[in-house]
Amino acid sequence: MSYNKLKALEGNIEAISIALAIHEERRNATTAERETLSKFTGFGGIKEVLSIGTDTPIPDTMQEAVKRLLSVLLKAAKGNETLYRQLLQSLKSSVLTAFYTPTFLIQAVAEQIKDTFKANDLKMGTFLEPSAGIGGFLPVGDMATHRIAFEKDLLTGLVLSALHPDTQVFIDIAVR
Repeated sequence: MSYNKLKALEGNIEAISIALAIHEERRNATTAERETLSKFTGFGGIKEVLSIGTDTPIPDTMQEAVKRLLSVLLKAAKGNETLYRQLLQSLKSSVLTAFYTPTFLIQAVAEQIKDTFKANDLKMGTFLEPSAGIGGFLPVGDMATHRIAFEKDLLTGLVLSALHPDTQVFIDIAVR
């Protein structure tokens, strides 16, 4: 199955909307919400968002979804123009720097980490995910493992925080 930019954008908008609601309501995600959040793919494959606010036209097929995305960003900024611009800039930056890691690769690396700790009779006290995305590697440790994650994209970090409330998440050099 090939990558569908519109479907990815729509899924990302839904995930961001849910993450915002969870953050505002200061609660944990429901099982259904976690399912939607876990499908967040980021914006690395959706170069059309780079055209937002420029003279470059956005394809007709994506215009409605982009309008919804901007509406979500405006709602998140709560009238703060500076925050709105920061969210939009963070999103655009992620187009150029975000990379997708396939699930099979995450699972293979995670198993190797677990096996190495087990083979050496070591306990994982802390686990650091330095470029977390939505935290694919965070489940490596057990329940006692302290998890720390860094994510530079504000929106991805918001989804990450909603998916992993037990993780200390740093977003764009500020603790969230």
